[in-house]
Formats: sequence, structure tokens, C-alpha cells
Amino acid sequence: MASLRSLAVSAVAPQLAVVVITKDQAFNIDRLLSSVLREVAAVSAELVVVDSASVDATVERACRHPVQVVRLHSDQVLTAAAGRAVGSRRTTAERLLFLDGDMELCPGWLDQALRVMDDRPEVAVVTGQVVDVPRMSVGLHPPGGGPDAQVVEVLYTGGAAMHRRQVLTEVGGFNPYLRSDEEPEVCVRIQRAGYRIARLERPLALHYTEPPDALATVVKRWRRGLYLGAGQALRHNLHRRDVLWSYARQRGYGILPGFGLLAGLVASLLAVGTGRTGPLRACGTLGGAIVAADLVRRRDPQQTAHSLIERLAIVDGTVRGFLLRPHAPSAYAGRHDVIRSASVARADELSPT
Repeated sequence: MASLRSLAVSAVAPQLAVVVITKDQAFNIDRLLSSVLREVAAVSAELVVVDSASVDATVERACRHPVQVVRLHSDQVLTAAAGRAVGSRRTTAERLLFLDGDMELCPGWLDQALRVMDDRPEVAVVTGQVVDVPRMSVGLHPPGGGPDAQVVEVLYTGGAAMHRRQVLTEVGGFNPYLRSDEEPEVCVRIQRAGYRIARLERPLALHYTEPPDALATVVKRWRRGLYLGAGQALRHNLHRRDVLWSYARQRGYGILPGFGLLAGLVASLLAVGTGRTGPLRACGTLGGAIVAADLVRRRDPQQTAHSLIERLAIVDGTVRGFLLRPHAPSAYAGRHDVIRSASVARADELSPT
């Protein structure tokens, strides 16, 4: 009987693939996978966890659930984009839902997102509202339920979104070498190919994260190289001017003001060294105007200081990322070990091991 059931399940093409990318997220992986299993109970789904060489118990905890678990080798580039690319290769369903390991899927979003995909062939990507909550929060109840939410068109998504595999393949997929910003970059390519990005105005996921407005968070992201992606994306798309300019317009909010501040600082140092005060006064005026405009808009000195430091970090990362040698995405081998295999099946017919 068990063998007949396995044959029947394998003969049914999966409706959905869920790719979860992780890196040292043992604190949350059980909560995330439980939420995913709850939401895919009514569909046939492939579930895969792609781990970037975690040193905590992420992999061990993930293996307790009825999901496929693979671990990337540590002697290669490890990025969120690489995890998404490898997860795409290891699944076959036409709809691909990507989630980060520090999230929790909210009730109801998946069902409506699948219907949007069914009803609107021009929509290649569907996302939703990602709600930031403190990293170590416990006992939260993800919002969900209720009637269908409004669908709006957006320019790009974050780490949680559902893609059409055919379109993702058509535009070349995620660039595994990008250290960050891989989602906006691939969304620009999707839009340039004539498709649309949609957002459901309802919660998609809770995001258990460090306070985004804390200076310590900016420093951690800078140390991890998470501001390099914008520069890498610009360098990689130099030969595709349509993608290059679209990406620069969409993601340049921190670059131009930051370069203004940086230019002012460099010119000021040169002016001090040469004794010429004219450029110093001009650059001081420019820098002061940028700071004053931000302070008026935010009405909070602390937030203004945080914004300026973050913009300088973005500029630093953009310059250093642009100087990195680009690699063809197809060259990424994505070497990995299969830690746990799992067959395609209805999630409600499976139980954790």
C-alpha cells in the first residue's frame, strides 16, 4: 500500500515549490517550517531548505520536518541569491515561493497569491507585506485571514515572493554572485521583459530581525558586505543599458546624496591641504544643505545621523561592489550535500520525522 501511495504522489506534478534559504537560523527554522507546512496543506508542494554552511543547529532542526534539506559547501561564494538559485534547480514546480530563514509565513496570503497567478498571466511575481518584529520575539500570532486584499503593482520585492519559474528562467534567474539586492535586480530584468510585479496588501510574513533603524544593524550589514550588491548589480549590467538605468533609478535613493557627502568630504580635505578655502566653503554648504534637508524631513537628529551613516555605508559598498570582478551567473556550480531527501506530497499527509 505504501509503495502504491508513493507512486501516486510522485505521478502528480507539484503545484508549488517553496525554497527556504538559511544561515545560522536555528532560533527560527522550526517556527518557519511549521508555518509553511500549515499553509501548503491543500496543495502538492516541493519544500526545500538550502543552508549556507550554518555552524549552529539549523540543519539538524530542519531535518525534523518533512522537507528536503541541502547544505552548500563553504568553499564557494555563499549568498542569499546562491541559495535561491540552488533551490530553484532542485525543484520543478512552475510557481516558486522564496522565503528567508528568519521569517514566518502568515495565514491566507499563499492562497490568494496562487489565485493571482492563475488569473493574471502578465504578473510574474507576487509579494506581500513583510512585517519586521524583534528577532527574539516569541508567542506572536501572524496576522491573516479575512477577505481578499487589494493587488497593487510595485517595482521590486524583498526576500519573500512567489515567482513564475518560466519567467525567472527566461530572464536568467538570480545572480548567485550578488552579495545583496538580488531581488530588485532580477525584478528589473523581469519588468524589462514585459512582465509585472504585484503586491497583495496583506501580511505575507513576519520578519524576525534586528532593529532596522539601529546604527548597530547598519554596522553589522556593512561588515557582512551586504552593501556590495548595488555596485555589483551596476557592474554586471553595464552591457545592458536598459536594465542598468532602470536599476539605478529604482535603487539610487541612497547613492546620489551619499556621493554628495563623500565628494564634499574629499574636497574639504583637499582644500585644507592646499589652503584654498573657496572649495571648502562650497562643499561645506553642499554637505550642510543635504544634512539640513534630511533633518527637516525627519525632524529627528538621531534618525538623520542614522540616515547619513547608512548612506555613506551604501556609497562605500556600491563603490567596492562595482570594483569587484563580475562572474557569469551560469558559472556558479552551487556545490552542495543532500542532507535529507523528501518526496513531493501533500503536506497534510506528512509528519515530521
